[in-house]
Order: sequence, then structure tokens, then C-alpha cells
Amino acid sequence: MADQFAGRVERLYVTEGVTNIRLRGIPVSEQPAENYFRLQQGHPNYNALYSLALAAAINGYELHIRVRGGDLTPGEEARVHYLFVDW
Repeated sequence: MADQFAGRVERLYVTEGVTNIRLRGIPVSEQPAENYFRLQQGHPNYNALYSLALAAAINGYELHIRVRGGDLTPGEEARVHYLFVDW
């Protein structure tokens, strides 16, 4: 599979210790566990990354997510390494 994904933010689901990000348009055959990318609140850049994800969601921008650990197997937990948006 891949270690980088892109799409419009469909959902931000904030819970204790983690913000779950769901992107629209990820094929079922490539989706991570529960179709969420997990941004851990212990991430050193959590506030900046959360703000970027929120800005992308509000403005309808495509959010790019790079996951930790290299290529992701479908159904595997996807922990966010970094995010970016192109304007």
C-alpha cells in the first residue's frame, strides 16, 4: 500500500488522547483501521497539525497525510507523521 494519502477532510473526531481524521475518497482497499488517520495528542507538533487539518476541513482543501512506519497495510492503524496542504 502507500505511506501518503490525500483527500478532503470528511470528519475530525476528537477524543481523549487522539484526533481521528477521515478523508473522503480513500478506496476501501486502501483504508486504514476504521478509515481513520490518528493524530496523537502527544505528537510534538499536535497543535499546528490539528490547526492545519481544521483549516483544510473548513475551507474544503485537500489534506495530505504521511503516516509513520512506511507502507500501510489495509486495516492497519495509521498514525500521522505529518500533514500538508497545497494552496
